[in-house]
Amino acid sequence: MPLEPLPGAAARLRSGHARLAADALRAAISRDPSIGIRYDALHLSTFLRDCDRHVLQLAAALEEGRAAPLAEYVRTIIPVFRRRRVPLEDLATMLLGTLDAARSALPPAEGDAADRVIEAGLARLERPRHLAGDRPRNPILQFIWKGAGILD
Repeated sequence: MPLEPLPGAAARLRSGHARLAADALRAAISRDPSIGIRYDALHLSTFLRDCDRHVLQLAAALEEGRAAPLAEYVRTIIPVFRRRRVPLEDLATMLLGTLDAARSALPPAEGDAADRVIEAGLARLERPRHLAGDRPRNPILQFIWKGAGILD
């Protein structure tokens, strides 16, 4: 189902993007409390900056009336999150937190459009989420796989 351009929704998101980013991070932490435990203050401040960017990308997608800008943005930030050693499940949780924050600032019809845009972004995470490196390694298997240092 195609989206119609929503410049008013985009303007509302852009005008309060800093507050919405903080709300999005709080919503993500409420969805998965382990995010607040597993990451230190530096990571959380970086996540706050990321959530700000998520809100702005959502606004751009709503303004164009297409989910493609957010979906492409998600595709491009996957390597960044992998380099930071952040599981893609946490990125998905942050995107859902962004949706929760956006729904609080938008009327219901525009919130439904934001839901479709975020769902398109989450769909981009499905395939890379199954790649190696996204789950914690078993230390015993890692020890065996490395050859236990024998003949190094």
